[in-house]
Amino acid sequence: MTEFLRVLALYYACDGAAAIRQLTPSEWAQCTRHYEAVKSHFDGTTSAERYTAFKTWERANGELVAEIRAGSDAL
Repeated sequence: MTEFLRVLALYYACDGAAAIRQLTPSEWAQCTRHYEAVKSHFDGTTSAERYTAFKTWERANGELVAEIRAGSDAL
């Protein structure tokens, strides 16, 4: 779970950066890898199923997600 939370924080940092500026191609590639690593922690045979499972997890863990997002803003 610790590795998942580390990668999730990196993904949220990417998400925050992309919300305020255009990512460089290198950043975009790195952020895509973080996002895929996050989704890989969830069951599903397709990317869409893993994405749905991730979003379900986020809703069920709203306080933790808010805490991680707040911390990733400092990255």
